[in-house]
Amino acid sequence: MCRLSVGLSDETKAALTVPTSVLIVTLSIFFALDVLHLPEFADGFVRRLLTSVAVLAVFSSWYNLCGPFVSLLSGDSRLDLKMESGWMERVARFGVVLFGITALLTVWEVDIASALTGVGVLGAGVAIATQDLIRNLVAGMNNISERRFSVGDVVQIEGVFVGTVEQIDLRSTLLRGFDQIPRYIPNSELANAVVLNYSQRRNRRVKLSIPLVLSTSEAQVSEFCDNLRKHLKESGDFDVSEGAPQYVHVEGLSDSAVLVMFYAWTNNPDYADYLLVNERLTLKIMKLASTCGSVLAYPTQTLNVADNTPEIEI
Repeated sequence: MCRLSVGLSDETKAALTVPTSVLIVTLSIFFALDVLHLPEFADGFVRRLLTSVAVLAVFSSWYNLCGPFVSLLSGDSRLDLKMESGWMERVARFGVVLFGITALLTVWEVDIASALTGVGVLGAGVAIATQDLIRNLVAGMNNISERRFSVGDVVQIEGVFVGTVEQIDLRSTLLRGFDQIPRYIPNSELANAVVLNYSQRRNRRVKLSIPLVLSTSEAQVSEFCDNLRKHLKESGDFDVSEGAPQYVHVEGLSDSAVLVMFYAWTNNPDYADYLLVNERLTLKIMKLASTCGSVLAYPTQTLNVADNTPEIEI
């Protein structure tokens, strides 16, 4: 059974201390009013005033807890999700302020129906003016909910741009390319784009076409392929499970070589590990070619120059 714990900063604890004290004092005064028996008008006014103070205290507590609560959701390792939580915190605090104002108006029996109608008309105008912002906000939430990428992932956009996700904000996502230049891409464009997430792959592919000289005999080619298959199975660098393709076969002939295909998947998607696997494989190929009595081929071309020099009789 998992236990949920929230660590609050000293600043947040100090901010919650005041609203809690205010609530305790407010409740005490409420109980005292039953004993004082104030006039009806004064009693009603004081009770509404105390209720307003209590509402302010409660919503101020919620306002202060928005930051830690959003951080808890975005930082929980069990969710397997990393995201930029700044914009979520701003949206949450805006909602708390909006509901707090509505609650205060309700306490003082202010008819907000007409006000809501005006707000609705104003909201429609604001929505038209800020439709781009709203579209990007919804697209950003969809990107996060679908877990297409998160902060720290290396992604490729539309098969052209490759970069690292550094921040997911209210309107755009910050991607930094390998040239260290930041790109701020609107969330709506990312939502409709083809995104390749390299950080979510499980392994890397190694595909080589190894050239042996044409003079290599059939026995030498077979010995080379058998030893290369043995390296694939026993080196520990490659995924040898049933679901991972593994091929070492003679691929064909070129103008200057017998081509041997090597196709496999690494165990680790890490790029540094991939480079080491390729290094070990390359050195092994060179050694196996020498062991079987062959050499690696390289493109060659023979030119025959005719001797057209005229004979000179003496």
